[in-house]
Amino acid sequence: MNETTAKDTRVYCIQGPSNLAATAEGMLSELTFVFKDLFDVKGYATGAGNPAWLTSHEPAQQTASVIKKLLAQGANCVGRVQTDELAYSLNGQNIHYGTPVNPLAPGCLPGGSSSGSAVAVANGEADFSIGTDTGGSVRVPASYCGLFGLRPTLGKLALDNTFELAKSFDTAGIFSHDLTILSTVFNVLAEQKQPGQKATTLYLDSTLANQLSPQRLSGLKHWCVEANIELLSCNLLADTEQTLDDLSLLFRTIQGFEIIEGHDAWLTEHGDSLDPSIMQRVIWARNITQQQYVEAKAQQQTFQQKLSALFNEMHGLWILPTTPSGPPALTMAGDELAEYRSQLMGLTSIAGLAGFPQLHLPMQGLTEGPCGFSLMSIANKEADLIETGLSLWQGE
Repeated sequence: MNETTAKDTRVYCIQGPSNLAATAEGMLSELTFVFKDLFDVKGYATGAGNPAWLTSHEPAQQTASVIKKLLAQGANCVGRVQTDELAYSLNGQNIHYGTPVNPLAPGCLPGGSSSGSAVAVANGEADFSIGTDTGGSVRVPASYCGLFGLRPTLGKLALDNTFELAKSFDTAGIFSHDLTILSTVFNVLAEQKQPGQKATTLYLDSTLANQLSPQRLSGLKHWCVEANIELLSCNLLADTEQTLDDLSLLFRTIQGFEIIEGHDAWLTEHGDSLDPSIMQRVIWARNITQQQYVEAKAQQQTFQQKLSALFNEMHGLWILPTTPSGPPALTMAGDELAEYRSQLMGLTSIAGLAGFPQLHLPMQGLTEGPCGFSLMSIANKEADLIETGLSLWQGE
């Protein structure tokens, strides 16, 4: 990381740490990483992307387990990186620190809320990075910045000493430009070594396939042919009796209630420090009743059960577009961006509501801009996603 980059507060946090040395040799020796400004490091304040949060919280008393595990396996940390405010956005914009420049599409959003985590790796400033994913905050910036991005199974990776947004969905996640590195990092954090199994069949939902550009769909078919993987059509969404709009609203209801439940006192005192667009979400979330939340949690459980049953019948992996398209332009109008966000959250809410792992695979050379596809499976099948992803990507 050069001196100029180190001073770019759109990407790196001023409160530090600017570096943390590995505490031992291990599987990650010689690799560098950055971490999102939601993970605690002893002796430093966590800022959660908001200056008022930074100044209203004391330095951390403990370091998050995920960071300690990485350092103990030989990785060197080269900085704490920015997030959208309170991680409550998918855009990658921050009115206080600025919007990190998307290295692959400078006129477009970098994606968030793990914006700094994605941009630092896409810039070649770190070998991998750690972010969080509640509603898509690893998968979306990975898509927009042309990286591999993993949202693991809910609860798979430790989230102690980490800012909580919505307990029903929060996960730690991983970015890298190299899927083999991502795999090694995941194995370190999950403390597992079991090898994955390549899928012989992928299922693409017909509703989602209709939304794809011809170029992206053609690229996917080429991947499958080169990897000797059968691509079949399915009606998974229809079989769950849910639309993407239904899932988006269900997700936002649970997420919004839990955000208010956890942070209402702070938001009441410091809400005027928030980006107005994020404050609008807070205002909307405050109107969610306890009864609506209870009903939404029951609907989530039904969705989880239906989706799990359907997956178990498929004997393959589900492949789906991570994002509707390439990254939106920085100049996109607010109303249009809000509409796009709702469509985006329909896609990202599937894994969130189900608690399933999802791995983004970047696709190169698309005229619509950087984006790609994700692989998804039932819980604890990350190794299968990675093994299948390696086979598809080698075809690329």
